[in-house]
Amino acid sequence: MKFSKKTATVCAFVLGAMILTATAFADTMLGSGFNSLKNSVKSTMTKLTGEVDNFSADMIVSVKVDGKVISESTNNIKIDVSNQAEEMSERTLNKGKITESYRYNDINQSIYNNAEDDSYTVVEKRKNNNDRKIIDNPFEEEQVKDAEKILDAFVGNLQDIIQLEESGGKKMYIGNLSDTQIPPLANAISSFAFKYAILDEWNAKRLNIPSPKSNIYLVNASGKAVENEDGIIESGIFTASISAKDNEGIEHIYSLDFSIDIKDINNTVVAAPNLVGHEVTYNKEGYEFDSKYIGKYKNDIVETKGNSFEKIGERFIEITSVKDGNIKGKYYEVYNEGYKAESIRSFDFYSNYDESIYFTKLHYLNENGEKKTGIIHQNGQQNINVSFDVEIDEENGGYSYSNYDDEFDSNFVRIFE
Repeated sequence: MKFSKKTATVCAFVLGAMILTATAFADTMLGSGFNSLKNSVKSTMTKLTGEVDNFSADMIVSVKVDGKVISESTNNIKIDVSNQAEEMSERTLNKGKITESYRYNDINQSIYNNAEDDSYTVVEKRKNNNDRKIIDNPFEEEQVKDAEKILDAFVGNLQDIIQLEESGGKKMYIGNLSDTQIPPLANAISSFAFKYAILDEWNAKRLNIPSPKSNIYLVNASGKAVENEDGIIESGIFTASISAKDNEGIEHIYSLDFSIDIKDINNTVVAAPNLVGHEVTYNKEGYEFDSKYIGKYKNDIVETKGNSFEKIGERFIEITSVKDGNIKGKYYEVYNEGYKAESIRSFDFYSNYDESIYFTKLHYLNENGEKKTGIIHQNGQQNINVSFDVEIDEENGGYSYSNYDDEFDSNFVRIFE
């Protein structure tokens, strides 16, 4: 699932606070409560990402400083696992301003709503990129597996603060933690993470709140989660308060409230919005060129003589047509009169839009009649960057190139006549 930049900032704060308290919790959580809750979270993600057909989730995240709400995000997310589709409606309060957004996503398209004028943007996905899953199980990722091992390693022999209760086929997990229960080492590590990785000066300035500088410690944290009869955590609430002093030595309390409800399992309907009567802009996913890039581009051919540079000619690229994201054009070189080049390169090229999920690949025959591949990118507003004789690692999204020689300039500037 993807979120807007504003939501991502809030979620980063959530994650950070959880890391902060998890480090502390880890030294105090012991026994069946902790292990049962951890297994329940893992089981929930396994079921939601692969065993149920669809579900909905409501999530609210609120960040406060000294009791004042500085950022709050409310999300309603609908996931259709079977048909690989999702809808997300978001309402964000940031610096007193409320913004709303809507997004629909399936294997063929993404649709975004502009709340200001109620227009829509439809982005067509690349065909060979439509096998991406709408939602993945994070516990299958290597980083999360390693983090779980670290968390388990921190578990000590202190009291069990995760209480487990069972009633009517449901399980309820309840945990409370105060500053007196946190080991000094855990608090020191958490304080460092909060100051430099979670709420650093840049994020504090962006949110217009005091930056935590010293005497950082967790005041309290509490949480509750309910597991239903099917072994899925259907609701959770988490709160935490962190104390810190700013540059002037003034103490502040940074608070976090987080809640999530998972509902309508196998009864959620996900559907694309009705675009009739709305202004709609259609785009294609990835590196796309349209008709405004049709034209001529050039750069200088330069060689070094002694301790100076000398222009000996020019390289040209002409994009002659762009249709449905596919490019056609030609490359050629023009040398100054009197200069004899070892070879003067000239060839036509073309691209197939759906060929790569990462690049716009150019195909051409070099001066020896050999089939070769190039890469073209947009560069700034109107210029382009082109590399020839490219070796592509499509699996990892990288490439290497020779560009003929060390003096080849891959940046081409648009010519306006």
